[in-house]
Amino acid sequence: MGEVAAPIVGSLISARGARKAAQTQADAATRAAELQYEAALPKNVQSLFGTFGYDDETKQATIGLAPELEKIYRDRLARSAEATQAISAYDPRTYQQQFYEEQQALAAPAEERQRLAMENRLRAQGLLGSTTGGIQMQSLLESQATKDLARRAEARQAAQQEMNYLRALEAGDISAATGVGALGGDLANIGMNIGSNLASATRYGSDLQMAAARNLSDAQAGFWSKIGSTIGQADYSNMMPSYGRGSAFGSPSLSPAMQQNYIDAGFSSADMEFINAGF
Repeated sequence: MGEVAAPIVGSLISARGARKAAQTQADAATRAAELQYEAALPKNVQSLFGTFGYDDETKQATIGLAPELEKIYRDRLARSAEATQAISAYDPRTYQQQFYEEQQALAAPAEERQRLAMENRLRAQGLLGSTTGGIQMQSLLESQATKDLARRAEARQAAQQEMNYLRALEAGDISAATGVGALGGDLANIGMNIGSNLASATRYGSDLQMAAARNLSDAQAGFWSKIGSTIGQADYSNMMPSYGRGSAFGSPSLSPAMQQNYIDAGFSSADMEFINAGF
């Protein structure tokens, strides 16, 4: 090998060896990252409540409730919509008046009987047109008027209670529907947690693979660095020139086995031509 070419070839061997060692470690890192990514993907889940599925290719998730739960979900939403519509159409004053009239109609027969009974009693006592009779009748009418005011107040309370009732129906059905729908979210959490746990387990194995790759990389780098250093520092001045390939100072060209070793180390065809030119 020529005195000038030897150090260059030695450096080239060391550099290519370092590159192959680095590639070995990079490949291991890439594979470890792929394994962790695959393990971390959500996993399909199926239970009595429904199913959760994840498509690795489209990166889309699907959640499905069991048919029975889906029916409950839709029924509750439909009923909550009816309650919402009723609230929108509800007029408290109209309901209040309607309630009052119903209560008044219920009380009217009894109150009429009370007035007739009072008149008959006063007539029998000869007090029907007297001051005393008038006072007694007035007292009865005032009592009935007070009860009528109470019915009006009760009607106002009933109107507010009806509104509260409708709102409670609406909120209850919405809560029931969202509670049933949340079961699908629970399945999704389970599927994602499985992937997360598998990723954690895979990370330990990946760390071991990376450690092994680093050791192999260091060994490869050291091996080729030693060969490159040996070739670069060797003294070829006393070798027979008859073996050279275009060099005044040379040695036989690389053997096929040695050339294959360099190729395995990542040397290109141009690199091999340059190395052989130095022998």
